[in-house]
Amino acid sequence: MWFLRVSIGLILCVGAAHSAWEESTVVPVRLDPAARAQSDAEEWRSLSAEEKEKVAETRLYRLDVFGTQLILQLEPDQTFLAPGFVFHIVGTPEPTQEPKSGAEPGCFFSGTVNGEENSAAALNLCHGLRGGFYFQGEEYFIQPLNSTEQEEQEEEEVVHMIRRRGRPALAEEGSSKCGVNEDEARVPKNLEKEATRTHANAEQTAHHRTRRFVSTPRYLEIMLVADQSMAEFHGAGLKPYLLTIMAVASRLYRHHSIHNSISLAVVKLLVVYEEERGPQVSSNAAVTLRNFCQWQRQHNPASDRHPEHYDTAVLFTRTDLCGAHSCDTLGMADVGTVCDPDKSCSIVEDDGLQAAFTVAHELGHVFNMPHDDAQLCSGVNGPHWGSHMMASTLSNLDQQQPWSPCSALMVTTFLDNGHGQCLLDKPVKPQPLPQPLPGTVYDADHQCRLTFGDDSQHCPDLSTTCAALWCTVTTSNGLLVCQTKNFPWADGTPCGHDSYCLAGQCLTKSQAAKHQTPVNGGWGMWGPWGDCSRTCGGGVQYSFRTCDNPLPKNGGKYCEGKRIQYRSCNTESCPDNNGLSFREEQCLAHNDMSAQVSLGSGEGVEWVPKYAGVSPKDRCKLVCRAKGTGYFFVLKSKVADGTPCSPDSTSVCVQGQCVKAGCDRVIGSSRRFDKCGVCGGDGSTCKKVSGSLDRAR
Repeated sequence: MWFLRVSIGLILCVGAAHSAWEESTVVPVRLDPAARAQSDAEEWRSLSAEEKEKVAETRLYRLDVFGTQLILQLEPDQTFLAPGFVFHIVGTPEPTQEPKSGAEPGCFFSGTVNGEENSAAALNLCHGLRGGFYFQGEEYFIQPLNSTEQEEQEEEEVVHMIRRRGRPALAEEGSSKCGVNEDEARVPKNLEKEATRTHANAEQTAHHRTRRFVSTPRYLEIMLVADQSMAEFHGAGLKPYLLTIMAVASRLYRHHSIHNSISLAVVKLLVVYEEERGPQVSSNAAVTLRNFCQWQRQHNPASDRHPEHYDTAVLFTRTDLCGAHSCDTLGMADVGTVCDPDKSCSIVEDDGLQAAFTVAHELGHVFNMPHDDAQLCSGVNGPHWGSHMMASTLSNLDQQQPWSPCSALMVTTFLDNGHGQCLLDKPVKPQPLPQPLPGTVYDADHQCRLTFGDDSQHCPDLSTTCAALWCTVTTSNGLLVCQTKNFPWADGTPCGHDSYCLAGQCLTKSQAAKHQTPVNGGWGMWGPWGDCSRTCGGGVQYSFRTCDNPLPKNGGKYCEGKRIQYRSCNTESCPDNNGLSFREEQCLAHNDMSAQVSLGSGEGVEWVPKYAGVSPKDRCKLVCRAKGTGYFFVLKSKVADGTPCSPDSTSVCVQGQCVKAGCDRVIGSSRRFDKCGVCGGDGSTCKKVSGSLDRAR
């Protein structure tokens, strides 16, 4: 079990608390975008048919409020919902929480205010206007004044409540910049191991089989669960918020550094509105994970072919989760459980859009990835492992390589060993994840509110633009404390004129466009054949190729097909070697003092191969028996490549799997021993002798 911890950096800013909310009422006036566009006849004629169609889909609303005129220019954003997506409610929501308005496709729109590029708006236009927008440093929220009575009224007659709030009023120091405390202590994110348990794969509904060393598309079908605290905090905006988080996590899993084609697919979203009907959630993260794993099982159809079947479940909660030693835990999951219906689950503490990184990290554990500083990774990652997704101390994610070499190796080996068979079926009706960058929907102030609460706003003009999101929190004495969790601004957040954040950098739109065009990967050339695993008797050697011609970029597809090829080598017979088989040699190599501890004996132990009673799936493990006893142990998870699978078989072990080989010790060969015991013979070198034998008296 692994859990994610986080600490925050602090900056003290001299100033007062947030300005109060202003409230007013307004009747939105819908304008005709085509008429406005056609007012300039020459410009209208220059538009293409596609551009004219886009104009027709645009919604324009005029709001005369707070002594000014605001024009909302909105375009359809239908990626939040899709036909066939399953949305379940557990319990009865409050009227302000129920997402009934806008449950239909085509309700969600996003855009700008008064044409200003640094503004942002995201609204639900079904049965009035619901949502928020950001304009000239001020945030606005709008909704029908009385939605239950006015849903049947004409759109033009609906009275709306609108609220506005400005930035905090800072003390007059000549500028509004916050002063950075040079002595501040920034404790980096810490991922602390509580217990490690690697689980065998259930495989109970596997309908496919894959060849080893082949890059095959995998689809992780996910059920998202939001508890009552999430429903209360996010209200009707919960669904698009969670899907936005999953869109960010999905993009991370499409990065080439993971060395696999893995797609996240949300097949079900379940919101719990009555606490007693959901999983028991408490501050104890370990207990909450156990409770959730047990509870979610009832919602998963047994058949992998069922459209609502999922491979893993993720619980989102606003509850402050605690680990064994502190309460800065953000998530928890067991390792290597992806196809185990009882244990494939994670819990995530919602702290804003950066929860996407928590989700990606916890799903990494489900995919059998340890932390990057684990002993398993010590010989793989080298000295630079602290800036990847599975780092135990994560301060700044390496956007160019979010997954470490160890993470890529562990998930590849895990899948190659057959522990991901449930991921081979393509989802029937997955929920399309939002395509717009999250920062275009949730501006910096909104990101701060999601992270630190409703009274938080973005701390302006810090030198960490895009690299780290700093937000205000009001102290008890009225000062503003700027805090960060060391996560970058969400991609797409405006950061200057005609610029927005991407991968922690502020880029112009032309620069960012180069980073957004998907590039599908292509295989490079096969490398040279490596060393043979045996000097005689039939070994194995490998050749590798990588998906780097070109590297997949910006969400482009990872290469599919064989990434490793192998062949037989040194097939000539070995010398007698005192009559020992290759497997016997491997068992004898463990004749050391370690066995005395295991068996409680003070004498040396001689190990010999155990064949009888060994399951066929374990034939390529080094199972050895202490000679003269009934004790046996798995001394190695894999025998050396080229070891015969059993004494009576010509097949050999390759990376822990039994593969077909001929009597000539060549993998893939169809040569067999004839009745005379000759490899590839025609049976002509021996003859049948019949008669009777008189036993000597």
